[in-house]
Amino acid sequence: MTKSPGLSVCMIVKNESANIADALACFTPFADELIVVDTGSSDNTKEIAARFTPRVYDFEWIDDFAAARNFALSKASRSYHLWVDADDRFDEENQRRIESLKSDFDGKKAFYFILENRQEGMAPTSCRQLRCFPIAEGIRFERRIHEQAFQSVMKAGIEMAFPDIVVTHIGYMTREIRMAKAKRNLEIMERQRAEGEEDGGLLFFLALTYAPLERGEEAMECMTGALECFEKESYNHHLIPEAYLFLAKLSMEMGDYDTSLRNLAALGSLAGGNPLYNYHMGILYQRMGRHRLAVQALKEVCGKRYVPNLFPTQPLPNETEVHLHIAYSLCCMNEQKAALELIDSSAAGRGRSWEWMATKAFSYENLGLAHIAYEQALRLGELEPVSWARLGAVYKLRGYSQKARECFERARMKKES
Repeated sequence: MTKSPGLSVCMIVKNESANIADALACFTPFADELIVVDTGSSDNTKEIAARFTPRVYDFEWIDDFAAARNFALSKASRSYHLWVDADDRFDEENQRRIESLKSDFDGKKAFYFILENRQEGMAPTSCRQLRCFPIAEGIRFERRIHEQAFQSVMKAGIEMAFPDIVVTHIGYMTREIRMAKAKRNLEIMERQRAEGEEDGGLLFFLALTYAPLERGEEAMECMTGALECFEKESYNHHLIPEAYLFLAKLSMEMGDYDTSLRNLAALGSLAGGNPLYNYHMGILYQRMGRHRLAVQALKEVCGKRYVPNLFPTQPLPNETEVHLHIAYSLCCMNEQKAALELIDSSAAGRGRSWEWMATKAFSYENLGLAHIAYEQALRLGELEPVSWARLGAVYKLRGYSQKARECFERARMKKES
């Protein structure tokens, strides 16, 4: 059936009465039709949606996000599809960009947007995400959880385009909500694996889910299996560096430095000049006391800007902070002159730079450097309350009881003032 020109905006929802009105008002300026598929709401989500569009449908939830997305896709009558969630937002500028994007709807291109995740209770992340693609035979979502359409889009020979369109993902995510969501996702993925539907992507996301649930050995096993699959599969190759980074972090946290270093070496062979991977490599090398390697990696970050990739990541720190990370490793290698040059040139100011250095040393339990850096910061200015408390802890651990009490008192007074 030939589709009419334009854009079908499709969403699946459940109990989104707090979000859906703002979401649909946000999508209306560029949507040629709005399609809302409800998967079993017990609130008035459907009634609110009906104020914006007559295209509201029910779908019996079967623990399969791809099936729900494909049902919504089947109801679309326009030539292009944009999938959204109730906690997605587009500002006016990006609404205009989507409207302008319609001039490129030739059926031969699909579009990655920039997803900015700004959920309360979580560090901000961003990534490129395939959001908009032509509606054609064979193009559909796959995977019950972490559903994706890019495999079928690639098989259809569709060209990938990367416009500067930003979708902001909002919300509130406590640790309890994250854990509940992880357990729900895990049940679906484990059932999928038990039924024989195993590939690199499933193992990758299983590993990511096992890790925060403190199932480290299973996470390691799944991510190692994911890497073996990625080498054989013709897709998901963008996840290979992420897999090595995950294995390096997890093995370090489990105290297996040799395995961590092997995975960092593998990541280094793939990272090239990618500043994001080099930054994470540098921090991991620091945590394991491999400061020469840390400096080499962190220098690859300097002068390069953060560009979102296809996996959610936190933005790079600014140039000043990268220099201070390098200065920390230089101090640990007793290369004081080079470290001082970086600290003296810091845009944050010498006092704040030494305080930053002290805080980093304290977090790494490098009490000797923390002691020196906090006292240097104090000579150059005043400390924040938390720094007074940490300096007090350093003094206490080093046997200076009177100085420790004075610092704790200063921390209390500054906090109350």
